[in-house]
Amino acid sequence: MKNVKIEGTGAYIPANKVYNEQLDKHFEKYGLSAHGLMEHLGRRKRYFISEDENAITMCQNAIEDCISKNQLQLEEYEMLVVCTDTPEYLFPSNAMEIVGLFGEKLKNVKTAFDLNSNCTGMIQGLDVVYKYMQASDIKKALVVGCFCITPIALWTDTVVYATFADAAACVALKLEENEEKQGFIDSIVSVDASYHNFIKYPKCGMSKVPLKAVMPNEKRLEWNPFPMDFIPGQWQSAITQILERNSLTAKDIDYYIFSQLSDVYNMETLRLLGISEEDNKYYFVGKEYGYTGNTCPILCLNRLWDTYSHKGTKLIICTVGAGYSIIVQLYEF
Repeated sequence: MKNVKIEGTGAYIPANKVYNEQLDKHFEKYGLSAHGLMEHLGRRKRYFISEDENAITMCQNAIEDCISKNQLQLEEYEMLVVCTDTPEYLFPSNAMEIVGLFGEKLKNVKTAFDLNSNCTGMIQGLDVVYKYMQASDIKKALVVGCFCITPIALWTDTVVYATFADAAACVALKLEENEEKQGFIDSIVSVDASYHNFIKYPKCGMSKVPLKAVMPNEKRLEWNPFPMDFIPGQWQSAITQILERNSLTAKDIDYYIFSQLSDVYNMETLRLLGISEEDNKYYFVGKEYGYTGNTCPILCLNRLWDTYSHKGTKLIICTVGAGYSIIVQLYEF
């Protein structure tokens, strides 16, 4: 049986640490406040990139962290997929640029492309790549994600600029032949485009970005608040579906990894599944990292790798993307 497993993870977090108090002062200058929202979403601090950083440099750093920390060899990897909705380049793809920058170290890569499904990006990327590996001759792959949000956010946006942050993450995958099903077991993806009009980047559309007549703020991210209290119910439904078709119950799962957007929504999902806080099946790292889009579930996996990565440990990884879409993955170490 062809199984795709995670060899290891890595991350890159910028050095520029920003606390709630700093953002309180920032928004006071505009006569605004985001304090209540930061508290509600469980924020304490987050990290912003510096002027000399971008999606490419962050991805490179996350790859290097993954490779060095897990004592892997870059030359063994045959596939590189970059998952981002904040790319540095459209031509060439970010994946192609990174392969070129690593030179001889990634000389054996024969498949390289970018994938954008917004905040489901890295989990969707893992879903695409593990299935690609099972259907091809690729034995080792890197899935890299980047969320480079602060350069495109409006400084007066009390949702995005207050609670989102920059980060990159990397997952190293390998194909193994085993008698038992292991690694990536199953996944469910669903789309309901009811909220497709609430978030736009660039606000003016790509065709208008080069025009001098278009004001700079029109080329940034537009985020119109919308109700998100539907998320726990939708997650619970999708998780229940994937558990039932794999003959599992919610309590059979050792750990749940959610989007780090809202601790409240994550806890409500667990409550709907019949999981209590005392079961110790869930961790929230959004207090430290902020909300880092497609990378946030992997930041959690990376941060708690020693806790999760024991043989037989079952994970549910669940997140939501703009528009909206939901993806749930079942993984067993």
